[in-house]
Amino acid sequence: MEEVDRARTDAAVARPGGRTARTAQAVIDATLAELSETGYTALRIDAVAERAGVNKSTIYRRWGDKAGLVSDALIERRSDLAPPPDTGSLRGDVLELLKGIRLGLRTPWIAALVREAGPRTDRNAELYRLLDAFWPARYKASREMFARSVERGELPAGTDLDLLIEVISGPLYFRWLMLGEELDDAHLERLAEFVLTGARATAP
Repeated sequence: MEEVDRARTDAAVARPGGRTARTAQAVIDATLAELSETGYTALRIDAVAERAGVNKSTIYRRWGDKAGLVSDALIERRSDLAPPPDTGSLRGDVLELLKGIRLGLRTPWIAALVREAGPRTDRNAELYRLLDAFWPARYKASREMFARSVERGELPAGTDLDLLIEVISGPLYFRWLMLGEELDDAHLERLAEFVLTGARATAP
């Protein structure tokens, strides 16, 4: 009976309409749930299929392989990340940026990928190919955010925006990943003030 139900679900994937979309969404949700529990390397298509209630052949037909499936899932769930801030002030933008990073690290599938990624090596090259199609747009938006602060006169002309992004975001990942400490609001406010004081003082 279970195989019959799955066959019917698989047939729905091939047909246009609401049921197809619901089935695809079930697979995406199952993929992110598996990512949260196992990370990318250990993720298995048959486990995703079982969780979604479809045959794994359905997943292979639509997404091709694990990389294609996870890539689609990441694109589908970009909304899990906070949008790049534009509060009208440098301090407000930085605080919202830090809160957005914290939100990501509190999202199970994002946290699992961050833990697994580590330094770039041949071993995790496939994972980084997926992330490289996902993160650059976020980085670009952050750079544009700081460029607006330069235009408003809140940061000196010539400020190294790429370095500023690294200095602001790096401590959060270190505190969360290496120290296992909570990223509370008070810490985010102290970090924002510390980094911005330095950025204003050391710009050329």
